[in-house]
Amino acid sequence: MTSSESDVFSLPNEADTHDHDYHQLVVVVDGKTDFDIEGKSRQLPTGGGCILPSENSHAFAGLGNNQIMVVNLPIPPQKAITDEEYEIVSRLFDQAAYFQLNPRLQILASALSGELQQYPNDPMLARACGNTLLSAIRHQLTNNKDVRVRGNQLDITKLDQFIELNLSRRVHISQLANFCFLSVSQFHERFKERTGMTPHQYLMRKRLERAQKLLSEGFPPIQVAEMCGFSSQSAMTNVFSQTLGITPLRYQKQFPKS
Repeated sequence: MTSSESDVFSLPNEADTHDHDYHQLVVVVDGKTDFDIEGKSRQLPTGGGCILPSENSHAFAGLGNNQIMVVNLPIPPQKAITDEEYEIVSRLFDQAAYFQLNPRLQILASALSGELQQYPNDPMLARACGNTLLSAIRHQLTNNKDVRVRGNQLDITKLDQFIELNLSRRVHISQLANFCFLSVSQFHERFKERTGMTPHQYLMRKRLERAQKLLSEGFPPIQVAEMCGFSSQSAMTNVFSQTLGITPLRYQKQFPKS
């Protein structure tokens, strides 16, 4: 990969360290990774990312199955971008930073990474995808100059969007805490104050609600369990039985087939 490309790949589980003579934006599109930028370490979940100014030494490692999208901004700029555009975008790299994409930009990053994987040898597409993601993230970070402040006001609406987007996966409480820029203990305490239930109970209710909807639409229980992030069909059955007093199959039989 050259310094002028955008790309999608997995990080190895073995830690590595390097720096480079170009700016780089990293977004985790699936799984989790560890990054350390000049002594400041952070575990990045899906939708998390970091800004790496040129010459900043950083360490990184994948945590199991993972996928990241990187966007490189060469110095000097490519001919495909004007000096004025470069000046605007390069301000994003004034200092190293971590960030968390909002749900809408997570969808965008996932879609762009899919296009890059579909057409890996198209440099024009790579530049277009990279410029799109850079511009969109610049707007998010500009509109939230200190995104960490968001943790002081737990935004349930945005959190719901994040949960809905990731419900088919194993959503860990640490991911939700990271999304709100809170420690796990702070997040647990504030979440229970706002909702009257623990984050785990809330997640389970969301899974159950989606499962009920899918079952009523005729999807087979084994597929519903996977689509709703249950570890197995039997795990979903246990939740149904304990919460609703009925098995998923019996629940589904209440709805006539069209």
